[in-house]
Amino acid sequence: MVKYVLEDLLRIRNFRKDRAEKDLKQAQRLVVEAEDNVKRAEQALEDFKVFIVEESNRLYKKVLGQKVKKEAVDSLNAALSALKNKLCDYEKMVENEKENLEKAKKSLEEKRMALQEANKNIEKISAHKEAWMKEAKMEEEMLADRELEEFTGKKPERG
Repeated sequence: MVKYVLEDLLRIRNFRKDRAEKDLKQAQRLVVEAEDNVKRAEQALEDFKVFIVEESNRLYKKVLGQKVKKEAVDSLNAALSALKNKLCDYEKMVENEKENLEKAKKSLEEKRMALQEANKNIEKISAHKEAWMKEAKMEEEMLADRELEEFTGKKPERG
């Protein structure tokens, strides 16, 4: 049997398909990881919100009902301001993780599409190979028939 003329191309397309499958699996892992990161960031934010309430209450109790100097009030305000700034940092962290998750999901969809394209390319060349192989087999049979006819002088009967 004659070797398929596009066998090298088929091998390359199979390699690309395998690579696309690996890329898809990696993208799936990255989405799961990004989802976990979002959950952790959201949990850290919620934990910090609870901490802010407790810490604010503790700081206010420290100065309420007492005569305090202006410096103590300024210190209290600075501590509360620092907590609010830290809360903003946690909120930004949550937003960043959500953005990373969206990027990972977009990448996953791109990898899915690339795998679909690779499968489609393989299907095309496989269909071509099948048709080509049938034609090559028919040509070989016809050649064998001609050779037999030349050798024996009779046409072989097919049936």
